[in-house]
Amino acid sequence: MGTATADDARLYLQLLDLTQHGLQVEARRWFFWEFAADSYDDLRERYPAGSRQRDLLFNVLGFYESTGVLVSRGLLNEDVFFDAPFGFELLWERIRGILPAWQEAGGPAVWENVRWLGERFDAWREHVWRPKVEAVPPDGPFPLGS
Repeated sequence: MGTATADDARLYLQLLDLTQHGLQVEARRWFFWEFAADSYDDLRERYPAGSRQRDLLFNVLGFYESTGVLVSRGLLNEDVFFDAPFGFELLWERIRGILPAWQEAGGPAVWENVRWLGERFDAWREHVWRPKVEAVPPDGPFPLGS
């Protein structure tokens, strides 16, 4: 996707800040520790429309839907996003099997950027990702002791 820029860094820090405040903190905590649906039908039963849990789920998914727009449009470097501590890989593991039925019920635009981001993440992890020590050796590319 190209080399990350200072604009990517600024946007990354702004996004990271969003995850550290207010409803995002509560929503992410709930999702990563308590979300337990394994199908769209299960999701609808456990977290009915209008429930606090459904609102929290929408808050978490809305963050990734928004970041998916930025990554898919080239406004945020995908290496920066996928390497960041946003927890996307954890969300994707839990939601990937649910999204197709959700989109079938609600239309293809339902969480389309989350799904795109997940499929892109799978490809990135398989073809691009390397352990950090291999990808950016500790002794380079920046000179030490300068």
